[in-house]
Amino acid sequence: MTQFVAFAFCLCLSSVSASWFRSDPPVATSDGRAIDQSCLALADQGSCDFYSCFERRLPCGRDWYILKTGLYYCNKIERQKVSFSPEGQQFLSNAQRCLTQSLKDMYQRDYVDCHDLEHDAVANITRCFTGFCDVFESDSEHFLEIYEIRDLFSRGAGKVWRQIVLLATRCGGDALREFTSNARQSAIQFYQLPD
Repeated sequence: MTQFVAFAFCLCLSSVSASWFRSDPPVATSDGRAIDQSCLALADQGSCDFYSCFERRLPCGRDWYILKTGLYYCNKIERQKVSFSPEGQQFLSNAQRCLTQSLKDMYQRDYVDCHDLEHDAVANITRCFTGFCDVFESDSEHFLEIYEIRDLFSRGAGKVWRQIVLLATRCGGDALREFTSNARQSAIQFYQLPD
């Protein structure tokens, strides 16, 4: 369970990258760029190319969710998926498809607030990670290889804490207690703070 808590912490914090201190989040506009049906098909497939397609139509920039988190981690998962168990690979495919499909509505808008987009994308994690508890135990070391420790301490993590708690609660009562303990240990190791 300790590994679950560390992974849930990594996963959720890595899903948010927007700064708490940005004064005016950008609004991405389509500027007349048409909805590309092939992009919608990519979302239905769970393809990482959907993120690039989304960014071309509604550009938020490299500091926001679509490029910095969605595309980055989707590509990283695709590269490392072969090391997972068959059940873990299926979970990753299902989760990625769910995450990209959940962004289709926003992709079809003429404009989107980049901060709201990030909030919505993060809120989908818990819904899209159905079956996570079933595969985490057998593939824990593979999951932990995907997420980087520096992402545990990125700005904008406040909205993700709710998702962490929901995932930890879903996987068992002790997960929440272990989560707080492991979060403290991760912070100490990352920042090399005295214990």
